[in-house]
Amino acid sequence: MYSSDNSVDKHRHCFLLKGSINEVLSDFLRLCEYFSTPLICAHDVAQYDQLNLPSSRKPLFRTCSFKQARQELGQTNDAVLIDLTQGVSASALAILSGTVRGNGVFAIALPNENWLSIVDQDLPRYLPWPYESEQIESNFKLFLLNHLHSDTSPFKTINSYEKQQSQTPSKRAKIQAFPALDLIEENAPLTKEQAKAQSCLFKKKAKSYVLIAPRGRGKSTLLGDSLAKMLQAGKKVALTAPNQSAIQTLKNRFEHVLKNANLDVEMPFFAPDALLVNDTHWDMLFVDEASMIPVPLLVALNKKAEHCLFSTTDYGYEGAGKGFGIRFYRYLEAQSTQKTLSVQSLTLSLPIRWGGNDPLENWINDCFFLTPNQELETSRIHSDNLVKSHTYKAIAGAEWLTQPDFLSRTFQLLVSAHYQTSPDNLRWILDDPSVYAHLSLQGSAVNSVAIVTEEGQLPDELSRAVLQGTRRPRGHLIPQSLLAHEGIEDAGQYRYWRISRIATQENAQNKGVASQLLNHIETVAKRSFARNDIMKDCSIQDTAPCDFLSTSFAATAEVIAFWLKNGFIPVRLGTTKDQASGCYSLMMVKPLSKIAQERASIWHQDYLANLAINLPRDYQDLDTELAEALNNNASDKRKLENIFTEKDRNDLTLFVDHHRPYLTIRAQLTRLVRQAIAQKTLIASNRNYLLLNTVISQSTDEIDFTAFGLKTKKQVEKHLKLAVNELLKEK
Repeated sequence: MYSSDNSVDKHRHCFLLKGSINEVLSDFLRLCEYFSTPLICAHDVAQYDQLNLPSSRKPLFRTCSFKQARQELGQTNDAVLIDLTQGVSASALAILSGTVRGNGVFAIALPNENWLSIVDQDLPRYLPWPYESEQIESNFKLFLLNHLHSDTSPFKTINSYEKQQSQTPSKRAKIQAFPALDLIEENAPLTKEQAKAQSCLFKKKAKSYVLIAPRGRGKSTLLGDSLAKMLQAGKKVALTAPNQSAIQTLKNRFEHVLKNANLDVEMPFFAPDALLVNDTHWDMLFVDEASMIPVPLLVALNKKAEHCLFSTTDYGYEGAGKGFGIRFYRYLEAQSTQKTLSVQSLTLSLPIRWGGNDPLENWINDCFFLTPNQELETSRIHSDNLVKSHTYKAIAGAEWLTQPDFLSRTFQLLVSAHYQTSPDNLRWILDDPSVYAHLSLQGSAVNSVAIVTEEGQLPDELSRAVLQGTRRPRGHLIPQSLLAHEGIEDAGQYRYWRISRIATQENAQNKGVASQLLNHIETVAKRSFARNDIMKDCSIQDTAPCDFLSTSFAATAEVIAFWLKNGFIPVRLGTTKDQASGCYSLMMVKPLSKIAQERASIWHQDYLANLAINLPRDYQDLDTELAEALNNNASDKRKLENIFTEKDRNDLTLFVDHHRPYLTIRAQLTRLVRQAIAQKTLIASNRNYLLLNTVISQSTDEIDFTAFGLKTKKQVEKHLKLAVNELLKEK
């Protein structure tokens, strides 16, 4: 029997249900018999859907897959069951735990048999080619299982098999349903914390406000209430968020306040990009879930109103807000304003959706390192001793489980530095055999970390398929992009160590710590070594040294300067902005051998030649400082940009005959058309002259292909391929 006498503290009830799908479902539905429709989540929910009642009757439960879990953000559930039997999603666990209300049920389902031996169906998305789930013993599953059975775990185990094996009915574990939960008080008065934050907001002493708090603290209610009251007071207000579906609670509060005031006004919601092109200058702009919006876009939004409020989740359900807060807050502090304050922080610490010191929230935060560790906070690095006392350590795979303190310190550093770090990244670090970490240490403190991914050495046949656009194997970001987007035919044969994440403690930044760590990694990479020397748990023996260090990141002038200072050279600029960062991605390499130096020099020259054409035409939105950083060491680009080369011919042939993307051959096409016009093989009377001249002279966003009778992207590409092929035949 499980008591529900938690009405005062409103803690959630946590269960680990073991058994077959029918047994687990029976136990779960018994526990929440008097609750509103519960939610069941799994890698594949087909089996559960088959056990649900037909559509003619009320379903016993709702279902969602791991991929759909994000859609539950902002929702409230009485009970949630996550079945981890066939696969594990750390982010689904974190997200859905935050939707369960106080006194509700959060349950995890596992099989009776050895769960660790069952092939994980969700694992492939973390593994690079050629690894398959069957080859991997998941370190993350063992990590999670240990946490489920730890002394601090809030989960009570119900094992249906053990119940069946009980010799007498009196010895069987009895499951008693929890009583129905009280109705949620709709539109309750603001708490003291919310009222205090709203009072600060209404005083308008700051140009910008930042509200960062964990989930379940009432941010949406505060925003909806404040938005409505400002509108009621005659202020010009607007709201924006990454998507409108996640602001239902905010909308409900907004409508309630105005209804009580006998006002019928539509909520002034705008998509972020639509807000930027709106000429209105608002009195107050509310930005919800701001950490999911690219920082450059946030900077632009901040200029659209007299005052702005940026609200975001503190720790990582959809990505950690802490890193966002640190970086964006610095910009807000430095902004020029005539207000009393440039920026003011608002906080909400007391949970509303559940009780204080909730065991489930504590367990989730502890398991996925989503809150600051006090021991970590008190072991901050003494910056004056950094140069003298740091040492280096490499850790990967199962070794992390034997060094939990380093895992905690490393992951929390990543959370604080990269606002996209999520619980899923923990699984990636633990389970991807190509990933390992280099740590810069001062005693036991981690002052800097670089997550390194081994890439490359693709078979010739696979490289050819990637080059032609018919294969896209998992992982191997750098060689794949150099093949598919730059047409570098031998890019797949080299070995790359990609620095996929690098982070340094805030008080150790700008002191050379990260650069020294990169120097150490370079030293290790140049050696001939057995991979086992670094990754004790890996059985692959490999003695070849690394050819290139590499990196790919959201291009800003500051970050480019860091990598240039450390000897990296750019070889590819992305053609579209990354949705998360709002920036173009830049790939850079550092050659570590003579042949690598020769190849990198050629790649860089091609990059500069293409940039000279593309930058003024296709990247007009880049500021001067960034453009200059991208053009670093570009003294000879003018000589290169107008010469049509055999490499250009090969690139255009890949476009015509295979699947090379059109945006990646814009510079090559420009050189071809210019030369054809100069040599009079393309003249004004040619049927494609006007189209081709338009293509090479206007940015892709400006071209109106419908003027040439081309209405779809498919039609445009087909017609351009024919036109380019004609020109190539004339050469």
